[in-house]
Amino acid sequence: MYGWWFTPDALPVPHSEYATARGLELLYVGIAPRKPSLAGTESNSRLRDGLTAHSMKDASRSTLRLSLGVLLSDELGLTLGAYGGRLNWGPASEEKLTRWMLGHARISWVIDDAPWVIEKELLASISLALNLDGRTDGFAMSLSERRQRFRRDARASAMAPSKNGT
Repeated sequence: MYGWWFTPDALPVPHSEYATARGLELLYVGIAPRKPSLAGTESNSRLRDGLTAHSMKDASRSTLRLSLGVLLSDELGLTLGAYGGRLNWGPASEEKLTRWMLGHARISWVIDDAPWVIEKELLASISLALNLDGRTDGFAMSLSERRQRFRRDARASAMAPSKNGT
């Protein structure tokens, strides 16, 4: 299980009683591997995969990077598009987002054989602004809608004819 900690007020999220450590606020938790399916099928992803996707890959492979990009799109000048056949911020903008994360985010992790149990307990007991699954508060709904709109606009832009008519 891993947690993403951010400098206070670095993101436009609601003020809340977030867990804090070393002057940072815990805003997102994730697990790797995912909980096995009811059929007992296990996920192939591991902790390193999750941390790599969020910290160095792109928004098509990381729900956290997608949310951060949506929240920081105006500040960093990010536009979601179809790059390499996937919806992401594009190479230069993904690099901007990575640099922002290096300045404002830190990761911690713990090893557990059943991280989905701890994750469920944390999601039920503490405020995590960037974990959206199962939440119906105004901020979560707004961020979910914005993410959907960014994806829809990126797909529409990818399908639109270019300016030279091709």
